[in-house]
Amino acid sequence: MEQLIGVAPEDVRREVAVPGGTGRRSDRLDLLLTVGERQVAAIEAKVLSDLGLDQLARYAKAFPDAERRYVLHLAALPVNPTTTPGWYELSWEAVLAAYSCSAHPWVAATATAWLRQLDTLVPAVDADTVWNDVPDDPPAFELALRARIAWLSHHLDGMTLERDLVQSSGGGIWVLRFWSATAVPNLRVQVEVQEGMTAYEWRHDPHRRYRDRLKGPAPVVSLRLSDVDTSEDFDWELLRRVFAENVLDANGDPLPDWPWQLTPANPRHPVDRTAWKAMVEAGGPKWLGKGFGMAVATKAYRECLFGARMQFAPTLTLGQIRSELLRLEPLVLAMSATVDASPH
Repeated sequence: MEQLIGVAPEDVRREVAVPGGTGRRSDRLDLLLTVGERQVAAIEAKVLSDLGLDQLARYAKAFPDAERRYVLHLAALPVNPTTTPGWYELSWEAVLAAYSCSAHPWVAATATAWLRQLDTLVPAVDADTVWNDVPDDPPAFELALRARIAWLSHHLDGMTLERDLVQSSGGGIWVLRFWSATAVPNLRVQVEVQEGMTAYEWRHDPHRRYRDRLKGPAPVVSLRLSDVDTSEDFDWELLRRVFAENVLDANGDPLPDWPWQLTPANPRHPVDRTAWKAMVEAGGPKWLGKGFGMAVATKAYRECLFGARMQFAPTLTLGQIRSELLRLEPLVLAMSATVDASPH
């Protein structure tokens, strides 16, 4: 471990209870590396599971003396610790590769065997992988989609926008996000990319294969407002203006550059629905306003997001999807410039 974290630990404590935590196994730090009384590294290990909301922030608060903090994950399935300051990525592949060079024959043999085994855990995907070419077993299907999103996240070469890979606020689905900040505090123009199938359609159906039900990636181009406790703070007039200047033609119809979903947004919460109707009455398109509002803003995520959804074909390859996502960068930057130029 010394070559990976910069110090040779003397002791390894496993499943360390989080001070003030629930005491449940799920609320325990996986590894705490020490040298005497020094906490040289706190490590949270993941294989196929996900990080809980604010999990790393809780652990950082619980172990403030740890000199280094890492999330240990499969290289092909990052869990994005960079969204929590002070945490860094460490891959199982790097750790096992280091141990495979150990002078101890059993350590080297075990690490080498595990490296080979890792190749069977994550589906191999590349630019030629078709989006809907997925298995019909529910766990394998979810893993296949996660591998696709992760591949896209790692292969947007040339994109200058910030991006990350997170779990959906609804849970289960992984989302690729990229965005541009604006001059408005806590507001950014953001694209979220995930499978367009609804939660209901996600359920296993023995009579319909997943590959026949997948709709394809559905990027949501939106304004995202964070650090709020209510969606009443969302500026629907600004959203209408941003789309009017960058997406709509003189007649108020969408330009043919992108496959926008033209079904009405119809937000569910009364506050969001009232604001959406007022935006439509002011001349905005009915299909603008998809996303999430009060239901998420009032929870721990403290954000709301509204915009419009595209729908890419499920038969596209990852290489083709990547090309389409790269084409979105100029649109995001133009929208961000519109926000900056608007009265605040």
